[in-house]
Amino acid sequence: MTFTQSPFENYRFRDRDIFVKRDDLLHVDFSGNKARKFHYFLNQEFPHVNKVVSYGSNQSNAMYSLSVLARMRGWEFLYFSDHISDFLKQNPVGNFKYALGNGMQIRESKNRQNDAYMYKDKNTLIIEEGGRQQEAEFGIKILADELIQDIKNANIENPYLFLPSGTGTTALFLQKHLPFKVFTCSCVGSDEYLQEQWKMIDDDESIFPTILSSPTKYHYGKLYKELYELWYELKLKMGITFDLMYDPVGWQKFLLHVDKIEGTLIFIHQGGIKGNESMLQRYERKYGIIK
Repeated sequence: MTFTQSPFENYRFRDRDIFVKRDDLLHVDFSGNKARKFHYFLNQEFPHVNKVVSYGSNQSNAMYSLSVLARMRGWEFLYFSDHISDFLKQNPVGNFKYALGNGMQIRESKNRQNDAYMYKDKNTLIIEEGGRQQEAEFGIKILADELIQDIKNANIENPYLFLPSGTGTTALFLQKHLPFKVFTCSCVGSDEYLQEQWKMIDDDESIFPTILSSPTKYHYGKLYKELYELWYELKLKMGITFDLMYDPVGWQKFLLHVDKIEGTLIFIHQGGIKGNESMLQRYERKYGIIK
């Protein structure tokens, strides 16, 4: 299977021109940064493999994308998560629901990484949480090559890239393969946590992206009314539905720094829209502000 090149579109937000690489439109079932990270596993030959095992949160975008990958390849998919609430078990929603629909088997485990690696053998692929591994470079380099061509076609003379990060794998490999600056921010832990994630893949700090920090600390998965309002403003003004977990944090931090950055912004839409289903329900229960 191969992907067609994702759209590269021009928008305007808060009186600024912004180009958006629409990787959310890459493929109907297999899109966003996880499709790029797992591209290697989709197209290479694995004659002995019949199972893929991974671990992470119970609404992970990677979890859903791996369920699609396993379905496409005819593999069994086993996933470990440290907690699955009784409410979610009884009312499946979002990535959890759709991954189960693709045949995922899920187990609760306080030692989810260790339990996943207990299955390591010649017939099993172990995928790191969030796709944080060297094989991700294969698909992300293809994305970098597309961006270079997109920028040339659009006659952008001074581009820079911004994307929010979980493990930061996409940002790291994009900076490695792009001839201009890549900015990112941490959406899961601290800035130091993000740098540690990079060092687990490559300890060459010369290819590390530039981290944009914020004095406000947003806890991963926690609901913030101001982030929802920014997400809704982006949707209203740009006509794009962004991911509700990572993108509002990213945009909030980026907007603190934008006046100090010279050039034309390119934002990577990394997908994750299926996860909005559960996030919107949570916002409605907490704030009653769904629009």
